[in-house]
Amino acid sequence: MNLWLRKAVEQGELRDETALINQYTTTLKEQIGLSLAHVIMPSHDGSHLEVIDHPQSIKWEVNDFNNPFSHVLQAATPMCMSLKKLLYWRSDAGFSALVGMPSSNEMVAIYPLPTGNAKVKAMVLMVGAMGKITHLDELVEWQEYSAIFMNQLGFIKDIGNQATQKVDLVGSIERLKKEGEQKESALSLAGRLIGSSDEMQKLRKQIIIAAQSTLTVLVQGETGTGKELVARAVHDYSNRSDQPFIAINCAAIPENLLESELFGYEKGAFSGADSKKVGLVAQANGGTLFLDEIGDMSPSLQAKLLRVLETCQYRALGAKEEMSSDFRLVAATHVNLLKSVQSGDFRQDLYYRLFQYPLMLPALSKRPADIPELAFKFVEQFNEKHQTSVRGISYSALDLLKQCNLPGNVRELRHLIEFACIQTDDEEEIKLSVVRDRVQNLLVFDAPIQETAETSVSNVSNLERIRDLKRALTGYEIDIIRSRLVKFGGDRAKAAESLGIPKRTLAHKCLKLEIEA
Repeated sequence: MNLWLRKAVEQGELRDETALINQYTTTLKEQIGLSLAHVIMPSHDGSHLEVIDHPQSIKWEVNDFNNPFSHVLQAATPMCMSLKKLLYWRSDAGFSALVGMPSSNEMVAIYPLPTGNAKVKAMVLMVGAMGKITHLDELVEWQEYSAIFMNQLGFIKDIGNQATQKVDLVGSIERLKKEGEQKESALSLAGRLIGSSDEMQKLRKQIIIAAQSTLTVLVQGETGTGKELVARAVHDYSNRSDQPFIAINCAAIPENLLESELFGYEKGAFSGADSKKVGLVAQANGGTLFLDEIGDMSPSLQAKLLRVLETCQYRALGAKEEMSSDFRLVAATHVNLLKSVQSGDFRQDLYYRLFQYPLMLPALSKRPADIPELAFKFVEQFNEKHQTSVRGISYSALDLLKQCNLPGNVRELRHLIEFACIQTDDEEEIKLSVVRDRVQNLLVFDAPIQETAETSVSNVSNLERIRDLKRALTGYEIDIIRSRLVKFGGDRAKAAESLGIPKRTLAHKCLKLEIEA
């Protein structure tokens, strides 16, 4: 068996493109006595010609005729160049680097592959003695060997393409499956985060994506936009859904107690610590910790929280050893944290740690088309809770609601609908007059009271509709507190002072009545 045949047999056993090309060029050097041999092939997209087996990345555009390879590719005929002719192509840096400096008795030849075929799939560059490479296309052994090389190269490429297509197909299937699951989850989430507007559809999609990640989520939005609902959804649609969801409102707990609530304490850690207390960080292990109104957290506690987030280690008050907790943090705030960072009230490093996956909740004023859907849902919930049968809400009342400025957003709308339901008989729908009176009352909370006979009659009419004194008083209390908080931009200290009550009392009422600052 001659060397050409033996090398051809070896080619049939190769399954790697680079190894096959190296074996081909090495055989050419050995059999023909070449000083240099390289294979040039079109790129995958056909836009470039690339030198396959060269340590440098050398390539040319296929329509760049300043190099000889483009000419061979187009003409499908060999090109042989003496040293004198070679000077013409030396202006091309890539070609010059590839051929180097042939000796005086050598020449350069470029042969298209496969030989004798009008469609060029590759080229071989050879540098060798003039008598050995000028008529190489007449050497039958080389032609047969090159044909076997091109067949094996095509076979390897087909295998590679099939593998690539298989990977792409699997990836496409997985991607479609994931997109389908996300769409299904977003549809199921529509029953909890109500609204068909573009803003809400986008928000639900982002919640599902956030839930499936491991990033810290920062929920931002005006008071009453449903930040805790969103936080709960992030937990429920994550892989931690079967683990605890622990929530705390940082603004409702005094600063000196918040640390012990978060990290817990040992017995005897301070006066009154009669027994050990497990903190919320420990309770959230494996699950999700939701820190509402994180913007109200003190700077010293911010530093401790940052350390827990970065190390998963914490120390309970009075404890000698550190403990670990693996939890996912979801934080929420109605204040502009970036402004708090700029003013020095909030740590910049913690801000960026929280800002890994921000979710911005749209105000109700940005999606008025969702108000009817929300209103009917709240009527349905009221009927279910109180065993009533209010039919719904009139179109004229809905039109008024869509025109109203509701700074308390969805929460304010819910309380408004609940108040209207109290004043509506079973099998009746909420009328425009009920909603209008309620809205007018909200508008004059902080205005001087100048009752006329007409308004007195209207107020008497409102009072006659009340069937549950306790619920009605609670509703008015909520409205007063919310209105005052809106007036002072969420500043609880000023709101409490204007109402003549301590700030702590106001914080307790906000927590009890579910009022967000």
